[in-house]
Amino acid sequence: MSYDKTLTVSKLTLMNITAIISLSSIAFMATIGLASIFFYLLAAIFFLIPSALVCAELGGMLVKDNGGVYTWVKRAFGEKTGLIAIWMEWFNNVISFPASLSAIAATIVYIGFDQIEHSKLTLCLTMLAIFWLLTLFNYLPMRRVVILNIIGALLGMILPGVLLLAGAIYFLIMGQNHAHFNHLHNWLPELSFVTFALFVKTLASYSGIQATSFHVKNVQNPKRSIPKAMILSIVIIVLLSIISTLALVIITPQNSINPMSGLIQGISAVLNLAGLGEFQGLIALLIVIGMIAALSTWMLGPARAMQEVAQQKLLPQAFAKLNNNHMPTNVLLIQGVIGSLLSFVFLFMPTIQSAFALLIALTSQFTVFMWILIFAAAMRVRYKEPHIERIFHVGAKNNWLLNTICIFGILACLSGIFLGIFPPAFSHIQNIYAYVTTIVIADIIIILIPFLWIWWHKHQP
Repeated sequence: MSYDKTLTVSKLTLMNITAIISLSSIAFMATIGLASIFFYLLAAIFFLIPSALVCAELGGMLVKDNGGVYTWVKRAFGEKTGLIAIWMEWFNNVISFPASLSAIAATIVYIGFDQIEHSKLTLCLTMLAIFWLLTLFNYLPMRRVVILNIIGALLGMILPGVLLLAGAIYFLIMGQNHAHFNHLHNWLPELSFVTFALFVKTLASYSGIQATSFHVKNVQNPKRSIPKAMILSIVIIVLLSIISTLALVIITPQNSINPMSGLIQGISAVLNLAGLGEFQGLIALLIVIGMIAALSTWMLGPARAMQEVAQQKLLPQAFAKLNNNHMPTNVLLIQGVIGSLLSFVFLFMPTIQSAFALLIALTSQFTVFMWILIFAAAMRVRYKEPHIERIFHVGAKNNWLLNTICIFGILACLSGIFLGIFPPAFSHIQNIYAYVTTIVIADIIIILIPFLWIWWHKHQP
């Protein structure tokens, strides 16, 4: 089997960075100030490094249909477990939609629509309007969707990232720094469940490398290039995560950072200090467009994965339907309905921030649930099919290195799942018991759904 060897170290590194880096998580990480660096480094050691190495090996297996999470877990444990893995990947994205929509709505406030900030109903209706417009937009031909994705990269990540970094430098020059670098206790997290609850979100923020891993077959001189690309990717991803969060901590007092709209909050503070406050609405509008475009990308990718699994008769055939533009319309419709129902959480939780915290916790937990299956699959495939040719091999002669990093990864994920059931400090949840109970019940229900489908499908005549 021959592959086009067109990927260099720099190209693979850039692909990994763009698959993982997102500014969406920096606001709630900044709510714990300089201590966020501790979580970024801890998650990098016990999760990002293992996940990068494992995906490089799994993606580099020279076998037919090596296409990602579903095929890896299926190869290790069979179709049913593969279905559970793809369900976890899809549903964690569906849960994330309302959280992303709430961040978009919170940013719209800075354009001039203040009523969103003061009315849960207005917030919810704004979220639903954006969500269904995007759902219908993804029915269009792929070329139009790609254009929006490019806009998302430019306006949703590059523009605010540059403004935030430039703003932090300006704040330091002007002597307006809000970060207290000279106190050691500010660099260490408080030993409490409400602080360590953000560990699961830190793990989830490093997820994404599985989306590019199957490209390792196209890497030039893979035995040398892949380790170099992985090291570069990890270093740059960790540095960018830390620097962007530090920038927000420098600009905005830690105790006043809004976990939903912290990005535009920080940029607005920079504009006001520079005497450019009149441009706040325009910048907010551009960022909103970028955030909407980025959300559109995440809506389509997992929907396509579910549609492809349905084509293999593992899901109801309604999931397999494509429209004339070859878009998975039924899956988009189903996730639109589920996402809409989840959006009503904002109406029933005590505060908007508590609803945001709940959704962030759930989507992060199901991200790491999926990763537990990936780590387990890597160990299983190594023992089950040791003679498969691999472009990249973790550990030159035996299995101890792969097993070690997979066990580290699984332990990190299990720790994140446990800590993730507690409300983070920014949520200001008063009834912790009710919050934890809600998280646990939601986890059980969502996990049971694929098992119930498998049982029902097995007993059909």
